[in-house]
Amino acid sequence: MQRISLSTTDLKRQLLHGRYRLLICAAVLALTLLGTSVIAGLFAHSDSPVPENVHMVISTAACLILYGLGLLLALWRPNWQAHRLLAALVLAASTLALLEHASGHTWWIDFPQLHAWQHDLAPHPGRMAPTTALALIALAGGLGLLPAANARLNGVRACAGGALLLGVLGAVAYLINLELLYSWGASVRMALLTAAGVILASLGLYALTRLEQQRHLRSQDLANSVSLTATALLIAISLATGLLVYRFASDAHEQSLRTVMSYSVRQRAALLNAQFELSNDIARRLYQRADIQEILEAASHGQSGQNAAARLTALNHMSLNGIAIQDGAGRTLVQVGYFETKPRQIVAMRSPNGAWLLWNGHYLYRTVASYRTSAGMAKLVLEQRLDMFDRIVVDTAPSQDLSGIYSLCGHDSRYLRCFPQLPRDQVITIPLAGNIQHFTMWPAFFGKHGALRTVDYSGRHVIGAYEPVNDTGLAFSYKIKIADLMAPIRRDLERSALIMLAMVTLGALILRWRTHPLLREVLQSNLMAELAAERFRNAAEANMDAFIIMEALRDANGAVVDFRVVYINAEAERMWHLRRDEAIGKKFKDLMSWYRIPNYFESYKGVIETGKAISEEVPKVFDASHPAWIHHEIVRAGDSISVSVRDITQRKLAELDLVLREALLKTVTDSIPALVAFVDKEECYRYCNKAYMRLFGISPEQIIGMQMRDFLGDEAYEAIRPHVAKALEGQATSFERDMKVRGESRYVEGRYIPQQHADGSVSGFYVMIWDITQARAREMQLRSQVTLDAMTGLLNRTAFMELLGDEIKHHYIKRQALALLFLDIDHFKLVNDTLGHAAGDELIREFARRLRGNVRATDHVARLGGDEFVILLIGLDSERTVINVVEKLLAVVRQSAELHGHTYNMTTSVGVAYAFTPDITPERLLEIADEGLYRAKDAGRNTYRLQRVG
Repeated sequence: MQRISLSTTDLKRQLLHGRYRLLICAAVLALTLLGTSVIAGLFAHSDSPVPENVHMVISTAACLILYGLGLLLALWRPNWQAHRLLAALVLAASTLALLEHASGHTWWIDFPQLHAWQHDLAPHPGRMAPTTALALIALAGGLGLLPAANARLNGVRACAGGALLLGVLGAVAYLINLELLYSWGASVRMALLTAAGVILASLGLYALTRLEQQRHLRSQDLANSVSLTATALLIAISLATGLLVYRFASDAHEQSLRTVMSYSVRQRAALLNAQFELSNDIARRLYQRADIQEILEAASHGQSGQNAAARLTALNHMSLNGIAIQDGAGRTLVQVGYFETKPRQIVAMRSPNGAWLLWNGHYLYRTVASYRTSAGMAKLVLEQRLDMFDRIVVDTAPSQDLSGIYSLCGHDSRYLRCFPQLPRDQVITIPLAGNIQHFTMWPAFFGKHGALRTVDYSGRHVIGAYEPVNDTGLAFSYKIKIADLMAPIRRDLERSALIMLAMVTLGALILRWRTHPLLREVLQSNLMAELAAERFRNAAEANMDAFIIMEALRDANGAVVDFRVVYINAEAERMWHLRRDEAIGKKFKDLMSWYRIPNYFESYKGVIETGKAISEEVPKVFDASHPAWIHHEIVRAGDSISVSVRDITQRKLAELDLVLREALLKTVTDSIPALVAFVDKEECYRYCNKAYMRLFGISPEQIIGMQMRDFLGDEAYEAIRPHVAKALEGQATSFERDMKVRGESRYVEGRYIPQQHADGSVSGFYVMIWDITQARAREMQLRSQVTLDAMTGLLNRTAFMELLGDEIKHHYIKRQALALLFLDIDHFKLVNDTLGHAAGDELIREFARRLRGNVRATDHVARLGGDEFVILLIGLDSERTVINVVEKLLAVVRQSAELHGHTYNMTTSVGVAYAFTPDITPERLLEIADEGLYRAKDAGRNTYRLQRVG
């Protein structure tokens, strides 16, 4: 035991003496790996593992690699002076970077094209930051001074300390976004990896200076080292805690502000959209008036109509600026009220077509709606005031207590056009070219909404929320300057920093005072060793395992011939059936013969000779009356061994019983015609029956141990994941779904049954899967026979009437139009009488194919019976769309058809019921379409008749 203690002490002392060499080697390795990984990432266009918006540039990476090599040469071959050449290269590159910042010119060391893909928030891609250049200049200067006499070592340490300070300050500035708190923050910030490299290089340079003053380690040196290390840890922990608290507080404050801003801008967008809806509703109601339609009809003939101005004046209520009627060419025939002719800002809206938003101290909404008349086209022009929105804009305009800025903007192909908040404000028109990345609301023009932190067009750091105004092509944004947001946080941070500085100073003083008597405590190490030995004995006696320590006995040739017992605990006395005083000091072979102790001498000898520990389970051979097993561990300790023995008889018997039960369970489950498995709470298969082999072609042994996601695949796992979550929560669940098995589609029914214990915990769940593909196919076949027409494969009358009712309800809620077409084949009876029923059936199938092939996939085609067919056109935008579809169908049906060797010219008659806002029963809608069909037949067939509903 003494020998091993000495070797451990020597090892610790050597590590303590060589700690600076280890630090230098670690710094060299880290700098080389860091620099090469950054350069490789730049060429490979791979992102850094650390999420950054400012990255290390290639010149900095090269300087760090050169500096790491310089540290290595200064450590191993200082007399070669090669490290000074590398230091000069680093000094030249960093000085050149500083000159770039001072002169504003760009030289060959930036490689901006190589960095362009990273999209850094930096004005000059690829240029080394000024603080990085200063730190590298200091590091290169310190390395160039080595090897140094004692008088110059303080200068080298000052260089290392200055670079270390710049690196820590750069990292802190990056982590807490110092530029958002203070204007000088941007000048000291470094990329996170750059700051780490500067810190590592500084520590390596400092370690080199310590090697220059090597001396024998004394106890006082150890005490000083412990004190300095503890102080540094205290400062680091305090700094890290403060930074984390600040970052969490600022992030939480910013997140809550983003939520409030997003809600506020969403409310504004909703309000403006509601105003547009109200204005559009007014236009729709005006058009529905008979007198307006009469005026529009007259306008399409180029006439103003009788008393048109008087009738428009009567309709020009207080929310309208003006009403005008124009002919198809856009000439104004009648106008009442006032139209803004010189607005300060105007934006054409994407939807509705022909709508404009104007501003001239207040908001105006102008719509130009074109309507088809019997003579062509006429236009209804309305200009309305958005009074409610004006009041909201004025009430929320920025004031001294509110720094937020609302913006409502639209854009055309060249400019972003924004509306002011107050009448005295100037309108804003910004060219799109080169400025899109600075527009806070730009994502909203593409239907997106959210909040972000960015630099706006004015160069301010802002947090902005953006929201589209429905599909009008307008967007809202709400911006707050981060400087205003961070002002209270900055004050709190400054106060907290002062308090933290005071606390760290006090803690360092107390720590120094408490570690001063360390040397005196080291002199009491013998007493502490005795206390440790006493604790060991107490722990060994409380251990439930038998514990024995024996030293090796050797012959003259050094071969191990026996062992002498040094220590046994109480559990070993019970297991060996002897007293402690009978065993300690006795030879092991003698004890084996006296007390029938198992003979493991060769195992003990092998551990001493090889040094490899043994941990194994073996039978208890000395007690043959009952089956028994023990587990023993043999470990070498110097020229002694420690043996730990545990009785594992009960566990082995339980394992044997479990093996028998598992064999029985496997026999039963393998005979079940279903997939049976058990999955533990880590979603790992622990058992599966042979049905998996039959279905998947994979043996159960290959599946056991696999994760469910790995076995099933990502797509199949995502489909069953909710059921897995329920089962692991203790809820039985079942499902039916399609499953791909070896390229074949199968339909399965599954059940997950949780394995729940008495305390309510769940250790996993049982899986039972039945293949019900054939039953499902029979069910789908029966279902299709009920809903589809056997001859044409189209919907039958029952299925179509049910679908028609659902579509009417849906379109009424959505305020969308639909149309029902009722069709039959002209002179169909003549075909049956002359060509036979087989030809008639073929004609019906050809007619069905033409109908189905010339409408949208979302429309519904059905056969009611005989030669009667219906088509439901859904989601219509105008009556013209219906007419186009009907005319297309008439033309397609007219094409000749070949029927059993005869050419037949087929035609159809169509009755159309067009419902703009369908508030009608399915039966009534079908009846109206049928009436239209009869009118089409009365008109000579091969035509259509349309009737409007609602």
